[in-house]
Amino acid sequence: MKKIMSKRVVSLLLALLFIVPLMFLATACSESVATVSTYNELVDALNGNKQIVKLEEDIDVESVLVIGRKLTLDMNGKTLSNSNDLWDKEPNSWSIISVRENGDLTIKGNGKIQAKENDCYAIDVMDGGNLAIEDGKFIGNISAVYAYEGNVKISGGTFSIQQLNDNKVEGPYGQTINIYNQNADKTTVEITGGVFKN
Repeated sequence: MKKIMSKRVVSLLLALLFIVPLMFLATACSESVATVSTYNELVDALNGNKQIVKLEEDIDVESVLVIGRKLTLDMNGKTLSNSNDLWDKEPNSWSIISVRENGDLTIKGNGKIQAKENDCYAIDVMDGGNLAIEDGKFIGNISAVYAYEGNVKISGGTFSIQQLNDNKVEGPYGQTINIYNQNADKTTVEITGGVFKN
């Protein structure tokens, strides 16, 4: 009887030795996802604690979406756009998405961020924020991506502007991806892929 019990205990311990690490591995590999279909759901999710925010519908953005934490925005082939002006409605409201202090945003999922014509940028980075763009379409005015202060990495995507730059030296498309000159020592833009109109 003792031999049978000891074999069962050993078998149980061996099973636990295999199962427990797998449970930890599964927990570590799974990321929590918030799926959103409306502007209010999107704002709540961006301010929440899920690691991935995934769009289920196209969304009309009513106010600048401020990112102040680490997350991935899965565009899921959908569009973020603004039908009403966002530019300067509140302090530093320059874009549909603004990655700010403590913000670390990755954008993927082949969606589109399209600013209203003659209004704002698609995305800006300020206060030391970090932005990584893997794919998608980004359509802004004067600039598609404006790096005021922070770090931008572009490995893919298509970038264009509707309202052109009137700078005679740089030309109409010279600021499609733009670094604010006075903060050039505090700002990096690394481009390893992507398509840039003109």
